[in-house]
Amino acid sequence: MWTAFGPNNVLCHRVNIALRLGDAGTAIENAREIDLNALPINEPKATVLLDTSRAFLAWGKHDRALYVLRAAGDIAPEEITGRPATLRLVCDILATAPISVRREAREYAEALGASA
Repeated sequence: MWTAFGPNNVLCHRVNIALRLGDAGTAIENAREIDLNALPINEPKATVLLDTSRAFLAWGKHDRALYVLRAAGDIAPEEITGRPATLRLVCDILATAPISVRREAREYAEALGASA
């Protein structure tokens, strides 16, 4: 019935594996194929969005990384706000962001209670 381990779930794992192997481009390609609405639980949505945000950061796309991280917070705030990985990610974005993204990243970090 594709409820627990269907095509979307496989893509979520592919995103994570590509990211762990250092292939941010493949991670992002796989993430673009995922239908978030087909994932019935917020936890996998949050996880794949965090991985996608990390991939954009690794790719040097700070604005996209922050956008996806904020989208994760909008979709699954209960999964995002309490994760140490989220705080590390927003601090990493803030630490390496160009000036054009830094203010928004700082405001989001402060809203999450992160200090960079």
